[in-house]
Amino acid sequence: MSGEFHKKQKQEVISFKSADKKIENVTAAILCGGKSRRMGFDKAFLMDDEQYLLLQTAGKLQSLFEQVVLVSNTKAKFAGRTDFTEFRIIEDHYMEKGPMGGISTALEQVQTEYVFIMACDMPLPDTGLIGRMYRKLEEDQVLVCSHQGKLEPLFAFYHKSCLPVFKKQMEAGELKPRSAFPVLKVGLYCLSDAEMNDIVNLNTTEDVQNWNHKTAKK
Repeated sequence: MSGEFHKKQKQEVISFKSADKKIENVTAAILCGGKSRRMGFDKAFLMDDEQYLLLQTAGKLQSLFEQVVLVSNTKAKFAGRTDFTEFRIIEDHYMEKGPMGGISTALEQVQTEYVFIMACDMPLPDTGLIGRMYRKLEEDQVLVCSHQGKLEPLFAFYHKSCLPVFKKQMEAGELKPRSAFPVLKVGLYCLSDAEMNDIVNLNTTEDVQNWNHKTAKK
């Protein structure tokens, strides 16, 4: 890591102290271009109470970030779905490169120094948790959640300086974000058990049923 990044980082990180103050130097990007093989249909269009979960998630992120974008393998799949018109949809520049391609596309296209990345199959994120993560962001290129040694690279902050590293990894056929972590300055946000319960991955129809059952009890 260069001293230049450290100096710039200290100048640009804005303290986030109150719930009504939005994070200004970070764009939230939801990755919604996966193949959804286990689900059997595109997870970007999961529904809850006759509303797309993706839209509910994007709406929650809007309460925290000034900018929210969707990164998709194709814009065409949103054609005719007028509910999505208020959100900028970025088409993936790195096709068939998995999550790292989506993250790299977001880093290329947004104007902010950081992006907060999450997957579309992680519904209704806890904005309090994201705010706590942001407050820990100091001089890291990546800030990623950790729980019992397991990382959640699709619920994390990434700095633009990660982009050249990710490009090299993709050229080498390494498509998992964590494959680049050894050469980046990575900070860990250690999740409590309660916080871990707030991060849900919906990969199958059974996952959706279990999640619906759990949320119906709340």
